[in-house]
Amino acid sequence: MKQLYLLPLAALICACTGQGGSNNSITGPLDWDSTSLRIERPIAPDESLCYQIDLRFDTLVGESELARHFASMLLDSVFHSSSRQSVQEAMTAFADSIETAWKSDLADNYEPESEFKDMFQYYYNFDGSPVENGNDSVLSYQTTLDYYLGGAHGCYVVLYYNFDKISGKLLNIRDIVPADREKEVLKAMEVQLCEDWNVENKEELQEQTGITVLGDLFLTNNFLLKKDSIEFLFNQYEIAPYASGLIGVTIPFAPNR
Repeated sequence: MKQLYLLPLAALICACTGQGGSNNSITGPLDWDSTSLRIERPIAPDESLCYQIDLRFDTLVGESELARHFASMLLDSVFHSSSRQSVQEAMTAFADSIETAWKSDLADNYEPESEFKDMFQYYYNFDGSPVENGNDSVLSYQTTLDYYLGGAHGCYVVLYYNFDKISGKLLNIRDIVPADREKEVLKAMEVQLCEDWNVENKEELQEQTGITVLGDLFLTNNFLLKKDSIEFLFNQYEIAPYASGLIGVTIPFAPNR
């Protein structure tokens, strides 16, 4: 029943990503390289506690439109950098900016005798790698950010990026779900979440899981486009409290015919 409900969506996805014709499918392996950087320094002179920055990203090799759009995504969305820089240069500048901010924070707030000094043992672990999605026409990539900057707990953020292998374009959720289908897909997300959590309705879902306590479901750009389904992922605090963790909902659709 769920597949029939979203059957028109499958046709739309195929049209946007080029799945409709087998001649357009790209099935060959992509060439990847890895770029990394690690910083570990004492939080203060003569201090054994250290802060840590650890960055590691798989990068796409080549001069294709796909490789160009992929590099642009890393520079713009991950490192907030100029397009004139290489990924390695952008990564170095990004890490330097983080460390500069930390040094200022430590200089202003660190107290050697404080029982809370371990709260300045910051870490920032950020990595990215391709995701196997079962869809030959779409390159999916995942970034994971795990960091602690003091306080009661750290933060954990997962983001998906989907590229049309033919055009190289980074896909937006509006490339997949047009405005006139938004309510239909949001309802499908709600129904699927209720089924996943074995509850009867949205109110019971909220009461038992915290989902939608902080905000309603929405068509997030954080999605993973697979062969016969689409997964939407909501990070902490987007629609639910921290304790609810990451919230994923996968909507299956029937194959295009």
